[in-house]
Amino acid sequence: MRLPFSILLLAAAASQLGATDCGQITRDQGFDLWCGEVLCTWKLERGEIKQVGTWNEKDTGVEMIGDDVAFSQLTPVTSGDTTCIRFELVANIDEGAEVRLNADVYGDGSVELSERLPTARWKPLSFKIPIRAPYQGVRFEMTKRGSGRAVLAQLQAETATGECEGFTVIQPGPAPAGGACRANDQCASGMCRMVNDPSAWFGIAQVCVECDPGLGAAACTSGNVCGFGMAQSRVLNVPARCVPAASKDLGEQCRIGDECASGVCNSFVCSTCDGTHPCLGETCGAAYAKGPFVCNPNGHARSANEPCATDADCASNRCTGPARKQCEDGRSCSTPEQCPVDDGLAPGECLEPGIEGGRCE
Repeated sequence: MRLPFSILLLAAAASQLGATDCGQITRDQGFDLWCGEVLCTWKLERGEIKQVGTWNEKDTGVEMIGDDVAFSQLTPVTSGDTTCIRFELVANIDEGAEVRLNADVYGDGSVELSERLPTARWKPLSFKIPIRAPYQGVRFEMTKRGSGRAVLAQLQAETATGECEGFTVIQPGPAPAGGACRANDQCASGMCRMVNDPSAWFGIAQVCVECDPGLGAAACTSGNVCGFGMAQSRVLNVPARCVPAASKDLGEQCRIGDECASGVCNSFVCSTCDGTHPCLGETCGAAYAKGPFVCNPNGHARSANEPCATDADCASNRCTGPARKQCEDGRSCSTPEQCPVDDGLAPGECLEPGIEGGRCE
């Protein structure tokens, strides 16, 4: 199907929409949220940190303890939000400490910017970070080497559209699968495609893929099909990737029916019914939000050993199998950290709405 050019432009733009909180990119700018001895919203990569006082008795900061310390936060900002980021903090850094701000576009481990912070005595510092579009997510990392003392406070990143003129623009490395793109050379796989996407506006997005859905059966080696893989992180889209044919159970995300053991993919979920696989005398419907389509969902109509997605599908009221764990957009998860952010930049819930690959007792 050839889409109108206007729709293609909208889909490309929608695939790059991000999430900020009224322009705020990072969470917990004041380092106020602690979970025991670590920050709740920043990940301690190595070393030790602790909460300490600052020049202001009402403010607290983070002291980086030891010769090798790093903590980071993966943020969902994209080029749909801004191509210019203002990064600010207040620093107290001794001469014997080398403290750096690192920016890792896409959060894929490749650092595109590493800026050393100057020696300071409770000095406000500000950095302007222009990033070439498109991009999708930035991991900010603070590192320290050396025995000198370093305390950081009031750290925040904000959108700063129009403030980066004259600064060197970061050129993101090739995007991983599921990252926004405009051309093949912007993808690590060398393939930028407009694809069906369950989490995108209009249901389509222009992203990097690991297999070309347009090639059909020729996209993958024998025994595999071009379906959906696992998202590499919460800031990236679920990627098109070669997966074993008929390997996915009822309730798992899919792109085409050949991925599913049932042979049916309805609304991006492995199901038992759709328009070409109708129910006989029953209604085909979703068992739960972003869940599989089954005949007479929650109707206690399925007999022993028939497929089910919830206990309520079964006459026995017992559907056996592992819990289906998924984010609000339907992608698989094991923890909330794998889910796209919701309001306030917090990760969404990792839900357990039903059973994956269930069978009625």
